Amino acid sequence: MAVSNVKGMSKEYNNKVPWHVDKYTSMDNTPDREEPKELKELRVRSPVYLSAVKKGITPRLEKVDKDGTWVLELGDEVMIGRPGREAKMLPRATVKKDASVEIKPNIPEWSGITYHPKVVAAREPDLLTRVSGKKVRPHGYVFGPDDREVYYPNGYPWRCVGKVDVWYIIGTTWYYFGSGTGALVGDNIMVTSSHMFPWFVGSVGWGWGMKFTPASYDGVSTQGSGVYSWCEVGHGYSNHSQGDDLIVMKLYTPLGNSLGWFGSKTYDDDWEDGNYWTKCGYPGALAGGNRPSRVTWFPIVDDDSDGAGVELEYKADSGDGDSGGPVFGWWDSGPHLVGVHSGGEEEYEFPWYIIKNNVAAGGSVLPNLIIWAQNNW
Repeated sequence: MAVSNVKGMSKEYNNKVPWHVDKYTSMDNTPDREEPKELKELRVRSPVYLSAVKKGITPRLEKVDKDGTWVLELGDEVMIGRPGREAKMLPRATVKKDASVEIKPNIPEWSGITYHPKVVAAREPDLLTRVSGKKVRPHGYVFGPDDREVYYPNGYPWRCVGKVDVWYIIGTTWYYFGSGTGALVGDNIMVTSSHMFPWFVGSVGWGWGMKFTPASYDGVSTQGSGVYSWCEVGHGYSNHSQGDDLIVMKLYTPLGNSLGWFGSKTYDDDWEDGNYWTKCGYPGALAGGNRPSRVTWFPIVDDDSDGAGVELEYKADSGDGDSGGPVFGWWDSGPHLVGVHSGGEEEYEFPWYIIKNNVAAGGSVLPNLIIWAQNNW
């Protein structure tokens, strides 16, 4: 196997079986120590980014009363936010496909490990009111059991999972494209689903913006209101299938230096049917996508080659907003991604039987794409 120059990459791949629930349950949370200066400074700064359409444009800031109220005049050539610079579809041959690859997680020296995050209630959605005064719940109800549980995202590795908000930009107007989930996999690298990105903007000359908020909870990060990053560059697989529905995003702000990041492994089908896995996301059906949820200790029931990658199939609950969420297991060295949630699929068995599964993109293309990003960014 070719050895990458990525820091923390194992020279010998370890396909040891992930932890089972009994091992995980026996682990106690360990507390964080003093936070790094960079994280404290980012929290205090709480930046707001303004971007001009062309050079030489400066927004006007004016104090309007003695009590300390200011007005910022943007005009029609300045926008709030930080657009991305570049997005490319990588030909599949660009990224190596070493069959067995492991990237070790980064657990910062100051950080403890939270094995068992606090489980919290899903925030109740706002109800609509009819003329008669009767309350109506939008989007209906979930009548069957839902295995997802909402948790408070504090501590490693839960703070490395975040909400991804996406826009496409025409002139200075931002149009919301949607939201999903992403995970830190490097000091300045986040991975999510390729279908989360508005690839069509390149063909029509529009811009794009993508914001990653780690440990997002009710609209802000639990690490502080200033802890987020806009995405600068995105590289994903061209003409992706579900098996390689992946994109890596270079962050303007290297959040992983302070917060840490997940490791990654090539999925091994010897692990099939083992109850090893956890999936995290920000589904709209739970807490309106404002709080993260997780499904734990489910099995991957099948894996099929698809595109450049492998579809990892499972029955774990998911919905809109879960796209891009990490599917990971625990090893002695920490948590490792084996897949990125893509969506659902239906397989038809003759003559009429339909098998429904949810699917993550995985296989060796996942760690190899991360290695490519770490080597190039």
